[in-house]
This record gives sequence, structure tokens and C-alpha cells, in this order.
Amino acid sequence: MNLLLAFIRMFRLPNLAIVFLTQYLPYWYVLRPAILKAGGIPVLDTRSFNLIAAATVLTTFGGYVLNDYYDRFMDAINKPKRVVWGRLLPSWIALLVYAGILFAVHAIAFWLDASLRPANRWPLWVFPGVSFLLFLYAWQLKCSVFVGNLLVSILCGIVPIMLLFPEDRQIWLTSFKAPELIQQAGSLVWLFGLFAFSTNLFREQVKDIEDFQGDSACGCSTLPVLRGSRFAKKPAAFTGLLVSGLIAFLLYFWRETGAPQWQIGAGVVLLLMPSLAASAFVLRGKVKKDYTRAALLIKIVMVCGLLLLLRDWPEDPVAALSAWMKT
Repeated sequence: MNLLLAFIRMFRLPNLAIVFLTQYLPYWYVLRPAILKAGGIPVLDTRSFNLIAAATVLTTFGGYVLNDYYDRFMDAINKPKRVVWGRLLPSWIALLVYAGILFAVHAIAFWLDASLRPANRWPLWVFPGVSFLLFLYAWQLKCSVFVGNLLVSILCGIVPIMLLFPEDRQIWLTSFKAPELIQQAGSLVWLFGLFAFSTNLFREQVKDIEDFQGDSACGCSTLPVLRGSRFAKKPAAFTGLLVSGLIAFLLYFWRETGAPQWQIGAGVVLLLMPSLAASAFVLRGKVKKDYTRAALLIKIVMVCGLLLLLRDWPEDPVAALSAWMKT
């Protein structure tokens, strides 16, 4: 039972679901509809999109496996019940699992390049590049001051923006027919990326404070270890206030552009208030539970933000999702 629970936690299914939605929602409900309305023909069909999403999710999961492998000694202190490698299974198996994931991701990348034939050959450098950076993060940069946090947050921000690569020619062509429509769609995709980057950066800073004990025992050089948790709370809370400011500006923009009142109200309750509360928990935090609560609130903001950033929903989103799954 402990082995099963540890494996389930290792997969981090909620995080992988967030990664998938970060690509699915902006492409199928923002970018693709805009291209179609402008008279263009999207490059990606359901199959090719699914392969891109699968490669992205697998790359993320591979990063988790590698991260757990390198963090097994720190996690034995920070999260002892969640450790798999070295406690429930030999640690070398993690490297075999990672190698298998890496092979699958690169096989998908080569298939996408061969089938889509993009001029910029984006599958052959995006997925290998991200995989290498995630390896670099797990191996060295995770224990650095801010650089690791910044790197992994940038990679999170790239997740929705990645879908602009295969559609770059269609975006360019349709921009002559409906420039305002395409500009709005492209800007919203970039907003998804900015939102993913900023919320993840806040979460990474909070996690460094939360994991201070294990990081310190294993010789990590994170900001809380080098300068103390009391000092590290200040830049983390500042990032939280920046996220809150971004959300407040977004709510103001929604109001000025005629967004429905329910969306503005939901934004206040599900985005602005939790981000402010998370900042307060960090700034006034004294025990590990305070930072755990802050991390949970940030995750709520991340999930709800993905849904609320959409301005146009299908009349029956459940039916639309079911139709996509059938195809």
C-alpha cells in the first residue's frame, strides 16, 4: 500500500493535468478558433496536438523522476513518506525510467518533425532543449540561488507558447485578413505563458522556504539556506504581490472590455484573494505549515487561472471535450 501511494505521488498527476490544460485550453479555445474565424487552416489536427501534449507531459514527468532521484536524500528529511528511489526501489531504476521517457519523447519529436515538416524544425530543438534544461536543473541548478527557480518557471511559461511554433505560418497569413482577431488570440496565448511563469516562480520560492530543513542538511545553496528563511520570505512575498498586481490589472482589463460579471467576481474570489492570502502566509509564516498552505493557495490560483483566462467558452464544454477525446 505504501509503495502504491508513493508511486501515485511520484507521478504528480495534478501537476501533469495542469501542464496538459496549459496547452489544451489556449490552443483549442483561443488560437485554433481565431485561425478558423480568419479563414485559415490550422496545421495541427487532434492527433498531432495529442502527440505534442503527450511529449510535453512526458518531458515534465521525466523531469520529476530525475528531480526525485537527485533529491532523494533531501526528500528523506523534507518528505520521508513520499520517497520512492532508494527507499522502496533501488535508485538506479529511476535512471532507467528516465531513459525510457527520454527515448519516447524524442521518438515523438522525430515523428512530429517528419509529419509536420516545419520550416523551423521546432520539434527537434524544443523537446531536446527542454529535456536538457530540466536535467541541468535537477542536477545542479535546483540548489542554486534563484537561478533554478527562474529556469523552471521560464520552462513552465513556454508550455502554452510552444503551440505558436507549428501555427506560425497560419498566424502570419491570417493576420492580413483579421489582424485584430489574430493579435488578440496571440496576446492571450502569451498571457497564459506569463501567468504560468509568474505563479510558478512564486510557488518555487515558497517551496524553497518550505524545504529549508532538508536543503540545509544536504548542503543546498538556496536563498533560505544562505540567508535564512526570514530573509527569503521577503522576495517570495514580493513575487506574490507582483502576481496579485498582475491579477488586479487583469480584473480591471476585464471590466473595461465588458467581461461578464461572474468572471470578474470569480477572479476576485479564486485568483486575487488566494494570491494575497498566500503572500500574507509567506510574509508572516513561522512554521512549515504556513508555507504549505501558501503553496496550496498558489496551486488553486494556477488551476483557476487557466479556466478564467478564457474569454469565450463553448456552449457545452463537456460535450466539446468528449468530442475531442473521441477523435
